[in-house]
Amino acid sequence: MVTSSDFAEQVSTSFGSLEIPLAAHGLDLGDVVQLRSYVVDPSFEKLGVIGQAVTGRCGEVPPTQTVLGVTGLAVPDMLFEVKATAIMA
Repeated sequence: MVTSSDFAEQVSTSFGSLEIPLAAHGLDLGDVVQLRSYVVDPSFEKLGVIGQAVTGRCGEVPPTQTVLGVTGLAVPDMLFEVKATAIMA
Protein backbone atom coordinates (compact mmCIF):
# COMPACT_ATOMS: atom_id res chain seq x y z
CA MET A 1 0.00 0.00 0.00
CA VAL A 2 1.41 3.38 -0.99
CA THR A 3 0.74 6.07 1.62
CA SER A 4 2.45 8.97 -0.15
CA SER A 5 3.63 9.94 -3.61
CA ASP A 6 6.68 11.64 -2.07
CA PHE A 7 9.90 9.66 -2.59
CA ALA A 8 11.48 10.67 0.75
CA GLU A 9 8.34 9.67 2.65
CA GLN A 10 8.26 6.31 0.88
CA VAL A 11 11.90 5.71 1.84
CA SER A 12 11.22 6.63 5.47
CA THR A 13 8.11 4.44 5.59
CA SER A 14 9.98 1.52 4.03
CA PHE A 15 12.80 1.66 6.56
CA GLY A 16 10.27 2.00 9.37
CA SER A 17 8.48 -1.07 8.05
CA LEU A 18 11.75 -3.04 8.08
CA GLU A 19 12.01 -2.48 11.83
CA ILE A 20 8.84 -4.54 12.50
CA PRO A 21 10.03 -7.99 11.35
CA LEU A 22 13.53 -7.31 12.65
CA ALA A 23 12.15 -6.50 16.13
CA ALA A 24 10.09 -9.69 16.06
CA HIS A 25 13.41 -11.56 16.02
CA GLY A 26 15.16 -9.36 18.58
CA LEU A 27 17.06 -7.41 15.92
CA ASP A 28 17.17 -3.84 14.67
CA LEU A 29 18.53 -1.98 11.66
CA GLY A 30 22.01 -2.08 13.22
CA ASP A 31 21.97 -5.84 12.62
CA VAL A 32 21.40 -5.44 8.87
CA VAL A 33 24.46 -6.40 6.83
CA GLN A 34 23.12 -5.96 3.30
CA LEU A 35 20.46 -3.83 1.63
CA ARG A 36 19.05 -4.12 -1.86
CA SER A 37 17.02 -1.10 -2.94
CA TYR A 38 14.86 -0.72 -6.03
CA VAL A 39 14.31 2.86 -7.20
CA VAL A 40 11.95 4.01 -9.94
CA ASP A 41 13.71 6.52 -12.21
CA PRO A 42 16.87 6.86 -10.07
CA SER A 43 18.64 10.20 -9.69
CA PHE A 44 21.45 11.62 -7.56
CA GLU A 45 18.81 13.40 -5.46
CA LYS A 46 17.05 10.10 -4.74
CA LEU A 47 20.36 8.42 -3.95
CA GLY A 48 21.02 11.19 -1.42
CA VAL A 49 17.66 10.55 0.26
CA ILE A 50 18.45 6.83 0.51
CA GLY A 51 21.94 7.56 1.85
CA GLN A 52 20.55 9.81 4.58
CA ALA A 53 18.02 7.15 5.58
CA VAL A 54 20.70 4.46 5.77
CA THR A 55 23.21 6.50 7.75
CA GLY A 56 20.49 7.84 10.04
CA ARG A 57 18.94 4.47 10.85
CA CYS A 58 21.57 1.76 10.51
CA GLY A 59 24.24 2.91 12.95
CA GLU A 60 27.87 3.90 12.63
CA VAL A 61 28.79 1.21 10.12
CA PRO A 62 26.19 1.11 7.35
CA PRO A 63 25.49 -2.19 5.61
CA THR A 64 26.60 -2.87 2.09
CA GLN A 65 24.01 -1.72 -0.38
CA THR A 66 23.00 -2.35 -3.95
CA VAL A 67 20.71 0.21 -5.58
CA LEU A 68 18.92 -0.93 -8.70
CA GLY A 69 17.15 1.46 -11.04
CA VAL A 70 13.83 0.17 -12.35
CA THR A 71 11.06 1.49 -14.60
CA GLY A 72 8.33 0.40 -12.20
CA LEU A 73 7.45 -1.73 -9.18
CA ALA A 74 4.50 -3.99 -8.30
CA VAL A 75 2.22 -1.09 -7.35
CA PRO A 76 2.03 1.76 -9.89
CA ASP A 77 2.64 4.61 -7.39
CA MET A 78 5.42 2.81 -5.54
CA LEU A 79 8.77 4.56 -6.08
CA PHE A 80 11.00 2.64 -3.65
CA GLU A 81 11.39 -0.87 -2.31
CA VAL A 82 14.07 -2.24 -0.01
CA LYS A 83 15.10 -5.75 1.00
CA ALA A 84 17.39 -6.39 3.95
CA THR A 85 19.57 -9.22 5.20
CA ALA A 86 20.32 -9.22 8.91
CA ILE A 87 22.50 -11.46 11.04
CA MET A 88 21.71 -12.70 14.55
CA ALA A 89 24.80 -12.64 16.73
